[in-house]
Amino acid sequence: MPWRRREAAVAGVYQTPQGDLSDRTQPEVWFECAKGACTDAGLTLADVEGIIGDGPQGAGIRSRLPGAALGHDLLGKPLRYQASSSVGAAASASGLNLAVHAVETGLADAVLVVNAVAGRPEGSTSADRDQAVAAMAKLSGPYEYVYGTTRVSDYATLAMRHMHEFGTTSEQLAEVAVAQRHGATLHPLSFHGHRGEITVDDVVKSRMVADPLHLLDCCAINQGGGAVLVTTADTVRAQGRHAPVGLLGYGEGHSHIDPSSAPSLASFDAPAMAADRAFELAGVSRDDIDVAGIGDHFTINVLFGLEAAGFCKTGESGQFVTGGALAIGGRLPTNTAGGFLSFSHAGACGIFTMIELIEQLRGTAGARQVSGARHGYLNGVGGAMQNSFSAILGQV
Repeated sequence: MPWRRREAAVAGVYQTPQGDLSDRTQPEVWFECAKGACTDAGLTLADVEGIIGDGPQGAGIRSRLPGAALGHDLLGKPLRYQASSSVGAAASASGLNLAVHAVETGLADAVLVVNAVAGRPEGSTSADRDQAVAAMAKLSGPYEYVYGTTRVSDYATLAMRHMHEFGTTSEQLAEVAVAQRHGATLHPLSFHGHRGEITVDDVVKSRMVADPLHLLDCCAINQGGGAVLVTTADTVRAQGRHAPVGLLGYGEGHSHIDPSSAPSLASFDAPAMAADRAFELAGVSRDDIDVAGIGDHFTINVLFGLEAAGFCKTGESGQFVTGGALAIGGRLPTNTAGGFLSFSHAGACGIFTMIELIEQLRGTAGARQVSGARHGYLNGVGGAMQNSFSAILGQV
């Protein structure tokens, strides 16, 4: 078969309820998500020819060779393709680029991207809060966490610097959390939606975790699963189930490891590099974007993401988000399902941000639907702004 280029599109998506899945096993949730995405696409697991990231977890060699582990033993056939992305919690969402590449070039006809966290694993995805927090403390730079830094203290330092340089306020950060909680109340699978709406006052009066970040400025630690199935756009059209959503442009940026090595603690070149390339390849402008999904481990992430993407100038994101600009119906609806702050922060949680954008562009987001959404901007970061990806999605 000659090397060829085909048009790829998202065919199916699926998500579990987000929360405590410690009574279930990771493989069980993985297969639920995989089958769910296939069903949504009108396909079956027998049609899958590739996976991005890990398969159902197992001991020893199974965890190191996920493609082989998912082959004859579980699907009854060898897989044509397996690849992984390395953009931290955004790895599943950035894996869309790898899935699209595989389909476009004919390496595989249907590729799954799955994120599943369940059971009682050790480390940052543990159901035990203290164990998860202890593991996440070591996510800081190798020459810094030994002095007691944690992921939240990393971002607190960045937030404090942004406040110092640009006059950003806690109330402006709170606008992010308020807008996203509203979206979560409209999504039946969200982790925090059942807790109801919050106000700016609720956020700034919540417990201080690491100055200036309050409890409601910080993402949850929970479990859950989600999956996306990519195949040819012709297949999606032939099935007639959903409008085909494709990857129009993509970019990455990789900058530094230790936050102390970053050229600036208030603006970052890696996510800006990623965004510029994505927009360039997509051939669309910032004004064409109808809805955004920006990785939001903390509220300050969204401000950094808006600036890096060019939706506002460096230092002006605080003013940009005021007055409900990020809410459904606002100037730039962002993280309309609730984001990591209120929908889910489970494992490679960028997949949930991606799924929400896909549903928006399909026109199937229900009460969260952004009217006339045609183009979406997707962003995710690894670590404390060390690396980043950006993608432009739209109907094809």
